Amino acid sequence: MNEKSFWQFAADSLKDNSKIVLITVADSYLSSPGKQGFKMFVLPDRTTKGTIGGGIMENQLIDYAVDLLSGNETKLVKRLQHSSKTELENSGLICGGFQSIIFTVLSSKDLSVINSILSNIEKKRNGIFELKQNSFNYYTDSTLKADYEFNYEGDTNYYYKENIGLVDTAYVIGGGHVGLAVCQVMKFLGFHVIVFDHREDVFTMKQNVYADEKIIIDYKDVNKHINDGNKSYVIIVTPQHMGDKEALGSVIHMNFKYIGMMGSKRKIKTIFNNLAKEGYDKKLFERVHSPIGLEIEAETPNEIAVSIAAEVIKIKHSE
Repeated sequence: MNEKSFWQFAADSLKDNSKIVLITVADSYLSSPGKQGFKMFVLPDRTTKGTIGGGIMENQLIDYAVDLLSGNETKLVKRLQHSSKTELENSGLICGGFQSIIFTVLSSKDLSVINSILSNIEKKRNGIFELKQNSFNYYTDSTLKADYEFNYEGDTNYYYKENIGLVDTAYVIGGGHVGLAVCQVMKFLGFHVIVFDHREDVFTMKQNVYADEKIIIDYKDVNKHINDGNKSYVIIVTPQHMGDKEALGSVIHMNFKYIGMMGSKRKIKTIFNNLAKEGYDKKLFERVHSPIGLEIEAETPNEIAVSIAAEVIKIKHSE
């Protein structure tokens, strides 16, 4: 999900509607269809943005949100058990697990909070989003150690907190055919996409309408435009082994959620050996996913991009 468009939808909707509902998955266990942090906005006419897991359960929760807006319901927390035998509210599903759902009714008075979130997303700064009983807050320039916190003592005594502001960013180093395909699939997955190439006239960079930013720079200097952190994913797919070596050497000392490099095992070994001769610690290379992507016998640029994206998703949702 694109965070900016999600919150912009809320800002735009509150200008035209007196109230909307934010549905938030505050916690989720086992096979629950919506994971912690999933969100959806619901308008009075059932127009929605985002998802809390899809299927019949999501449809039922949309109905409940509309009832909240009409005043036919008042409860703001649902504790759902996806099983026929439960002391909690039965969701009607049989997949097992349970989850907590928070409903937050928003009006024009909450626009300032939403605008603060949008401002931080634009500036790529983190802040803490907080939900309590009848409370919707955002604290700029603050960060949780973990991305989510949820504490439940009762339906009127709970809090949910989440880091919002820094967005998942794919740094694609190499603007050729594979780089173009990677940008397309990562943008589709909701990442902010930045692509680098050292060539000013390469046609695949000109064709690239998926990247949010396109930077022409020597590969050895890409680190100047890449941020450390758990929201950063570095994908090295330059067309030459020297480009891969320079790019990897530029960023290998930095901390990312994911770093991967395309190439054959022989080429990768050569690059690692050459960097080691230049004084790089060999232990740093253990962090590099290479050959890049999940092994699905990918051959075409699009297939390679899918395998890379699959590996990124796997790492993104790992502890």
